[in-house]
Amino acid sequence: MEDENTATEESKRREENGDADGLLTASITKKLKSLSPLPSQCCIYRVPDTLRRVNEEAFVPRILSIGPIHHGKESLQDMEGHKWQYLKSLLQRKPGVIVENYVKAMRKLEARARGCYAESINCNSDEFVEMMLLDGCFIIELFLKNKNKQLRGEGDPIFSRTTVLTDLHRDLILLENQLPFFVLETLFNLTENTDQEGPSTPVLELTYVFFKFLGLQEVLIGDSQPDVKHLLDLLRLWFIPSSPTKSIRSKSRFELIRSVKELHEAGVKFKKRTVSCLMEIKFINGVLEIPPLTIEDTTDSLLGNLIAFEQCCNRCTPRYITDYVILMEYLINSPKDVALLSRYGIIKNLLGDNEGVSHLFKKLGKEVVFNSDKFQFSNLCYEANDYHKSRWHVWRATLRRDYFYNPWAIISFIGAVLLLFFTLIQTVCSVLSLKK
Repeated sequence: MEDENTATEESKRREENGDADGLLTASITKKLKSLSPLPSQCCIYRVPDTLRRVNEEAFVPRILSIGPIHHGKESLQDMEGHKWQYLKSLLQRKPGVIVENYVKAMRKLEARARGCYAESINCNSDEFVEMMLLDGCFIIELFLKNKNKQLRGEGDPIFSRTTVLTDLHRDLILLENQLPFFVLETLFNLTENTDQEGPSTPVLELTYVFFKFLGLQEVLIGDSQPDVKHLLDLLRLWFIPSSPTKSIRSKSRFELIRSVKELHEAGVKFKKRTVSCLMEIKFINGVLEIPPLTIEDTTDSLLGNLIAFEQCCNRCTPRYITDYVILMEYLINSPKDVALLSRYGIIKNLLGDNEGVSHLFKKLGKEVVFNSDKFQFSNLCYEANDYHKSRWHVWRATLRRDYFYNPWAIISFIGAVLLLFFTLIQTVCSVLSLKK
């Protein structure tokens, strides 16, 4: 009897568990079906928390929101009125273009534009279309007024205030503050009604003029039509080598470069390299040639967002900016390293504080992941470190630094050598005379 009761209870338990398992299975299946596939065109991301915690200010807009991630924030509302004013001035110059044309164009791009963002967007269709239209036209009008001063009205609220324009330069390069580049192209083409075959070229030119102060390469303007994802991506393309480079590790062991001070003490010379690409750093016959870099208030934000973009986007290979910052972080280990690079014209320090520059690169390199197997400066690091390890180079540098640093020191050194020589001769003569 007990066996029958036990079997009955076990049967009931199985039926109950079966129902529960079936319900859970159905719930999991429903959740899986509700997930949309990851968009292949994804290119605008939220900055990873690991990087944000190091320097959150570098990734947050000060006065302007572009796109959905910071849209509607109370601290950024003052600029919304200026956006509408810029849209109005843009439309007034083109009376033949009606707002409905812009709305229809943005509506067609809505699904494609949403797919460019790595996270879901909490905007309905009308809100999203209006945001793209308003933000995109603001950027275009800003760029047009920047290039053509005649378009600016008297007392323009942006161009009459240097601090506002500086903040806009900074906010437009933030990874979280981007619009897909094809949105800007479409709006520009509607505005200008251009017949040019390469519709992106005018926008490229406007963008280049607006950000030229960053020291961009004069490439990608003209015949070339790069696959630009957004403004930050375009800036990256202007900073990296125009032709892909391969970093082939000549040695199996990976090592990062010694500091500027250590290399200098080993006799390495430093030279400002007169090229427009920051990445073109060379080590030739004991001379480390580095393109000049200006350090100013927006440098940490610019490099930080470029790094964040490379860390998030698998398409960004090789990771030129990341590798460059890692190299500079190890070269600049102290304010003395900054002072040496400044002496040779390699660093132009507008911060005024060498300690600040050293701290800047330490922050930029913190929590950054890089691939040692694909590090773009592997061979350069090995060659410079190998030169540093040579005793002959160290002795020669010490001799030059301690005894040949000016003409009087050289004369004193020669005098000391001659005195030692004559003393030795006199000693030998004295010994020989005693033997006789």
